[in-house]
Amino acid sequence: MTKKKHKIKPIRNALQSTGNSQTLTTHFRNAIYILTILVFISACKQKQSKPEMVALTSKEKFGEEALNICKKQSENGIRFETCLKQYNLFTLKSSKGDTLYKNNNNPSEYILTDFNEDGYLDIELHFMTNVPGINELLIFDPKLKSFKEIENFSSFPAAVKIKGVDLFYSYHRSGCADSNWDSDLFYLKENKAVKIGNISGVGCTGDGETGIFISKVVDDKKQLIEKLLREPGYYEDKWDFIENYWSENYSKFE
Repeated sequence: MTKKKHKIKPIRNALQSTGNSQTLTTHFRNAIYILTILVFISACKQKQSKPEMVALTSKEKFGEEALNICKKQSENGIRFETCLKQYNLFTLKSSKGDTLYKNNNNPSEYILTDFNEDGYLDIELHFMTNVPGINELLIFDPKLKSFKEIENFSSFPAAVKIKGVDLFYSYHRSGCADSNWDSDLFYLKENKAVKIGNISGVGCTGDGETGIFISKVVDDKKQLIEKLLREPGYYEDKWDFIENYWSENYSKFE
């Protein structure tokens, strides 16, 4: 009687195949375990990092579900929170959640900037208006360790600091398709902007003399000190004239 031979090779191959499968499974589990540890370490590092000072601008694209954006900030040696609901409301809160300031005049954006160049970041609110450069300003007070609103700052659009001194000048249109315009010289005192000088450009006919008229301002009253008569028209050199005049002659108004 002939005995049947067992087919050993197929069984051996099957065992080898099973061993390979188990090895792959072990490697796969190890890879997942290592990846999980790396993700956990990365998350811990993110929690320990300091808050970044990122300004929100209207150029950021918000979905309708994220129109109210709040940022926890750390700057000027303090912690605070800024919230912007675009074209609706801006709020400034303390680290404890107390509301320190709010503006519901439909701000479009805010920026963190050292407006008065004292080494501390201030908060400047921008708005979409028919007069360019109308802003609101919160100056940081290092003594109080807090921000304070400059109450009449919106009366000084497109304000620029004069280098080397604590004086600023503004610009705004005054009619006649920008042929009439004004630039005011001012300084900041406590929570107000104080006007001390004015340059008035009159390029339109029908308003008397045309040209550039320069005045001192005391207690909001103008005192004409110089006039440069010109032909009617749009004075294309006005930007250079304003910058150069205030930079060279500000001391006459102090």
